[in-house]
Amino acid sequence: MIVFIFLFIYGFHDKPFLLFSHLVTVLMEMIVLGLAHLTGATDTNCQIHQNETKAQDLAQVLMYNYSRNALPEPSPVNVLVEITIQDISDISAITGTFVIDFWISAIWLDSRLQFSHIDPCRKNLSLDHDMEPKLWSPNVCIVNSKATKVHDSPKPNILLMIFPNGTTWLNYRIRSEAPCQMNLRSFPLDFIKCSLILESYSFNAAEVTLQWLEWSPVSTVKADFNLPDFRMTNITYGSITEMYTAGIWNRLYVDIHFERLYGFYILQMYMPTYISVFISWIAFWMDTRALPARITLSVSSLMALTFQFGNIVKSLPRASYVKAIDIWMFSCVGFIFFSLVELAIVAYNDKMEDQRLREYRMTSLGHIFQQQSNGNGPERSIMHRRSTQLLMMDQRTHTKLTEESPIPSPPPFRKLRRNDLGASIDRVASMGFPAAFAIFNMVYWTYYLSNPTTYTA
Repeated sequence: MIVFIFLFIYGFHDKPFLLFSHLVTVLMEMIVLGLAHLTGATDTNCQIHQNETKAQDLAQVLMYNYSRNALPEPSPVNVLVEITIQDISDISAITGTFVIDFWISAIWLDSRLQFSHIDPCRKNLSLDHDMEPKLWSPNVCIVNSKATKVHDSPKPNILLMIFPNGTTWLNYRIRSEAPCQMNLRSFPLDFIKCSLILESYSFNAAEVTLQWLEWSPVSTVKADFNLPDFRMTNITYGSITEMYTAGIWNRLYVDIHFERLYGFYILQMYMPTYISVFISWIAFWMDTRALPARITLSVSSLMALTFQFGNIVKSLPRASYVKAIDIWMFSCVGFIFFSLVELAIVAYNDKMEDQRLREYRMTSLGHIFQQQSNGNGPERSIMHRRSTQLLMMDQRTHTKLTEESPIPSPPPFRKLRRNDLGASIDRVASMGFPAAFAIFNMVYWTYYLSNPTTYTA
């Protein structure tokens, strides 16, 4: 310091005024720096220095002699992954997929990007999406997605942030269509599981290891996503290893569990089938001889149920196993079918009764003609007139005439049994069918509500 002062004075020995001015300037700078240090003016200096060092200039300095093809040190690179679910917009039972919007972050340490020695006052360096292709990245992708894209609104939604120690944070806002595992055996009282599987597409476990961010691995921006048919019940996550021909890869998975909301199906599928079955029972309280009306009721109910079942099948994927809705529909079809069988039995009984009545009339006419052939005069004309009336009258008139005439008639108890058999069958069916349907409902709803079939793992 003394040598510096001596040389400084010697250089200005012939110019005393200039020497004095320089000494004053140096003294003032020393005073300002001392006061700045004592009064905490370091933040102001950092602010001025930060304004002078532009982010792009700092990025150019960092990119000097930087290669994106070289792995950061140390190897393997530990990459922390974090997911924030923004929205789930659609779950399709036909394609077995769901559409999800989420933010995915990958965080790793790249010592080549340290800038604390260049700009110690800068807290972080935020760069545009154009810089992302120039840096090394672990290339974390969704390997089980059917379609994935980065949102553009209007620019690509990519966040790139570098911290002073070289920690790099890369974030994307993504829309992805990923598969769901469904087991429709309990449809529409079933559960489904939709999955996202993440891995580094370019680097195996020897070069890159993937881990979940400890303090916030998977999060959501809201508790309920207001899906029309489903309700999210749980989110699970974990890590596994997958063996490929090129080596071992680290995998991270997120499983989102959903419960199907069956209120819509109660109104659109179950209630109409209840109505169709109930309509088919109206025939049990109709006259046994009102055959056209009874057939119309039962057949119309069966056709409506068949048409409705066809519409339900169109909205479901093809499955080789029996579903809960199949059991319900076929059971309802069975109840309507057996009501038609009961109608056929009653109609057959009426047919046999009519046939016996015709045979009885023919026998009665034979007796009348026999008495007519044995009689003469006015008695024969009376018998002829009675035989003509017998052909035109119904069973009630025939019974009255046979009571007035000496013609023998069948026993009363046999005639009563024939007339009441169809009504007795209807009476039993009107009680048996509702009772059987009530028992079926108790077994069906108890089983499927207490033992829901989950997805196949």
